[in-house]
Amino acid sequence: MPGRAKIGAAKLEWGVATHIGAGHSRNQDAYCTQPPVFVVADGIGGHADMLTESLRQARARIGQIKVDGARPPGSTLSGVLITEGAAGPSWMVANIGDSRTYRLDSAELKQLSVDHSVVQELIDAGAVVSSARRQVPFRNLLTRAITAEDDQPPDVSFLPVSVGDRILACSDGVHGAMDHSTIERLLRTNRDPQSAADELVAMSVELDGHDDMTAVVVDAIDIAGASLDQP
Repeated sequence: MPGRAKIGAAKLEWGVATHIGAGHSRNQDAYCTQPPVFVVADGIGGHADMLTESLRQARARIGQIKVDGARPPGSTLSGVLITEGAAGPSWMVANIGDSRTYRLDSAELKQLSVDHSVVQELIDAGAVVSSARRQVPFRNLLTRAITAEDDQPPDVSFLPVSVGDRILACSDGVHGAMDHSTIERLLRTNRDPQSAADELVAMSVELDGHDDMTAVVVDAIDIAGASLDQP
């Protein structure tokens, strides 16, 4: 659901869209847009302490899923939490698995997270070029995820919030369906965050649509009175 909230010095607007993939009987993506948390999870329907507790609860819930001898269930998690420090608000970026978090500013769209996947390791080793990742047959094989058995840590980083920042957290059903430039174009041409989320998912359905698709778009529209509309 779209929303608006003031968190410390930062005023945010957000939108979210999700769609079940053609290959699934139910949508296995999940999302949270409850300030200060904006994250996407792919696999299961004090801020550092909040992240730790959220991961603990996720592992506990995953452990309750009955699998009847099938592959153990797990989940990815990617997104941001808003933190407030002496220097002002920051994006706390957390990622585990192959969902992704991006930041769009006036200059560029930058991927803030690094995929925890076999194909990413092959790219890092120079065995596969990044542009060919969607052609790798085992591209969805993860090297790190949230599971009941393993206490694998997420990657965590911080960066200051700037007026005009647009954060995208999305499952691989979105970023796997289109290239970087298409994601950037859709984020730039849809000023409203809900419209941007809707367009990203709609384009994912059009281009692929096999996997579940979820996009959370968060805009920083004001920080301590420095509004986006001011010169």
